[in-house]
Amino acid sequence: MRPLKLVFLSFLCIFGSLLATERAQANCTANVTSLNFGNINPVTPGTLDVNATINYSCSSLVTLLSYIRVCVEIGRGPQDADVANRMLTHTTTTTEKLSYNIYSNPNRTTVFGNVYGSASPPVVIHHGPYAIGVRPTASGSVTVYGRLAAANPFMQRSVGQYNSTLPVIVKMALVSAIGQSSCTITGTPANISFPITARLISACKISAQPLNFGTHPSNFPASVTSTSTIASSCTKGTPYQIGLNNGLYAVGNQRRMKAGDGQFINYELHKDAARSQRWGATLNTAETLAGVATGVTQNATVYGRVPPQAGLRAANYKDTITVTITY
Repeated sequence: MRPLKLVFLSFLCIFGSLLATERAQANCTANVTSLNFGNINPVTPGTLDVNATINYSCSSLVTLLSYIRVCVEIGRGPQDADVANRMLTHTTTTTEKLSYNIYSNPNRTTVFGNVYGSASPPVVIHHGPYAIGVRPTASGSVTVYGRLAAANPFMQRSVGQYNSTLPVIVKMALVSAIGQSSCTITGTPANISFPITARLISACKISAQPLNFGTHPSNFPASVTSTSTIASSCTKGTPYQIGLNNGLYAVGNQRRMKAGDGQFINYELHKDAARSQRWGATLNTAETLAGVATGVTQNATVYGRVPPQAGLRAANYKDTITVTITY
């Protein structure tokens, strides 16, 4: 009986050695491209969709007829509450954030996460089946679908770079059947960092209301005044200057309105209610209105004046002023 017992023990030792060798040789490697939303114009951002790719390769010695199940898990970033609420953070002002997320399907309805059986599961891929005694390599790629929603308050966020880094784990398991359960780790998983970036740029928009001096007798004895409003909005923190050109019919710096019969009437536009500061277009001078954007609409009043003038004929007088915002 002793020789039989020795043979049996020898068999167990060899089998255990095979399992240990198989586990030691199993491993995954992976790399990922960055997910870059590019330059974001806050005036007309819309919804921004970009993609990235995770490439993986997993191999193992197969001792039974098996599939290789590859699981790709993406966790939350350092500023995220969870995988359903991911954030990009400004590089210097960490309280400034932009909301985004990544998805595992092109329609961007399933959040790419790391919780099996949840609304934000990992991606599971099967390769095989493979025969006993071979050492196959399961290679492929997974597309990550990113979205930066238009609902972000872009104008109220600081200009500059926004970043996040997500942890990605690629691991494998040898299984006898296809399924969506987690990967019981076989060998060494791949742990890589997934960079997410976006840059918010300075941008402005501007509009102006018509300035109407009204209807008056041709021999009006005192100056006629009126006001208008210029509305501007720029990305928060953006320095800007608003300038007004001299119009279509100016002579030198004297603005004029023109009637249909070719007659002119002098007028002027000012930055102050006292109408002592002429509003012009020369940058970096007192002519323009300078400010720093708050991220919300800022209104500026244009103060117009028509001085008394002799010899005016009854007519409609008009001019067009170009308003320019420089930032």
